[in-house]
Amino acid sequence: MRRPLIIAILVLAASAAAPAAAKPKNCFSAAEIGAEREIRHGIYLREAARRCDEDYLKGSAAAWQKFETANGTRFRAANAKRVKAWKREFPDDWQTKMTHADGRLVTFARHLPRTGAFCDNIDGQLKEIGKRGYGAFATQSKRVHNEVIGDYKVCQ
Repeated sequence: MRRPLIIAILVLAASAAAPAAAKPKNCFSAAEIGAEREIRHGIYLREAARRCDEDYLKGSAAAWQKFETANGTRFRAANAKRVKAWKREFPDDWQTKMTHADGRLVTFARHLPRTGAFCDNIDGQLKEIGKRGYGAFATQSKRVHNEVIGDYKVCQ
């Protein structure tokens, strides 16, 4: 008789001590959408800079790497906000879903036709963020088509 009671008490104590996962909101906040945009724009620029570096725009990969290194703290903060939102919204398989979303973007960026005009556009974006910093990068992330709003509902 005592054994089931002890087990029940231990189970209740363990469940009370375990942190409860945040309940999904079925949307991302404006700040989470901003973080998602910035991370996706970074992925896109990284891939585009690497591709353009091969033939059209020597030094573009290094320019992106320099920017990314200089703004590592901001990227880590944006990524932490992003991961928190994904964990909340997709508690069972957040990492798989996030990896899929990132992979979709990488695949898209790697299969765009690489032309002089495409690389000139990337060069302009890299020069802008090189001169004006992370604020310019955040502004770019709002302008470019990276499907964040199409993928996720914004909380009202």
